[in-house]
Amino acid sequence: MKYLRGGTLEKIIPFIRYRIVAYAISLSLLLIFSVQTYRNGGFNWGIDFVGGIKLTVKFEQGVDTAQIRKVLTQNKISAVIQQVGKEEDNEYLISTKLASRSENVEESTKELKAVIQNNFKNVEILSIETVGPAIGDFLKKSAGKLIALSIIIMTLYLAFRFELKYSIGAMVALIHDVILSVLFCGFAGIEINIPIVAAILTIYGYSVNDTIIIFDRVRENLQIKTKQTFVDVIDKSITQTISRTLLTALTTLFAVFALYMIGGEGLNDFASVLLFGIIIGTYSSMYIASPFVLYWEKMSLKKA
Repeated sequence: MKYLRGGTLEKIIPFIRYRIVAYAISLSLLLIFSVQTYRNGGFNWGIDFVGGIKLTVKFEQGVDTAQIRKVLTQNKISAVIQQVGKEEDNEYLISTKLASRSENVEESTKELKAVIQNNFKNVEILSIETVGPAIGDFLKKSAGKLIALSIIIMTLYLAFRFELKYSIGAMVALIHDVILSVLFCGFAGIEINIPIVAAILTIYGYSVNDTIIIFDRVRENLQIKTKQTFVDVIDKSITQTISRTLLTALTTLFAVFALYMIGGEGLNDFASVLLFGIIIGTYSSMYIASPFVLYWEKMSLKKA
């Protein structure tokens, strides 16, 4: 409990000794997530990336999501239905994806409006948003480029602030976190949309922050003249920062878990990805980024 209150451990934990176990865990998750994503038929791309319709409607009489879903299902329309605003406002957001690239967005919008207006009395259409398949493809590519560019920029920043070996170690950990987070979405059937991309970028920033703190301590400890090996220095640095890492992770996890519990259907997926990513980001800072720096150091010594 001492280090959870901001103290430090007197005994150094041999984190690097267990790196092979950590690699096995990462590879197992990669395999399990990949297989299940394949069995699920690939990633569940949202309207933002494949095109579709978002219809905000207001009902004069009280209805619930089950009634709306039943009507849409009877008309062979698959949609996600979310209540917006206060319960007494009777406002709902109906989101449906295009079945194929050849589907006409305008015709599908007219059909959806007609189904709602013909089956419910006194319905007011508050707003209509449509995304064509071409725009969806553009947004999908842009999201991928944004994540890749963020990793490159952060790698260059770390190379400037520290050394190349530290920046490459951080980049490997970031790629590890992004791949597992995206595959987690495929594994859980989570719809990948703009908010999920934002969650992945949040995970990325969280992981980098943890990694920088460990690397800062490694650099400080290397300046202290001792007979410790590089492995000992890394273990010591992680041990010295573990209290901060655990406190930050637990505080954030509690907040995100609360978001998951009370945020409703619209925020559950976002919170789920954040919960997974925070755990993975904390773990990768210790067991992916740090061991990679050790390997780089060993290779540099061999070449010298």
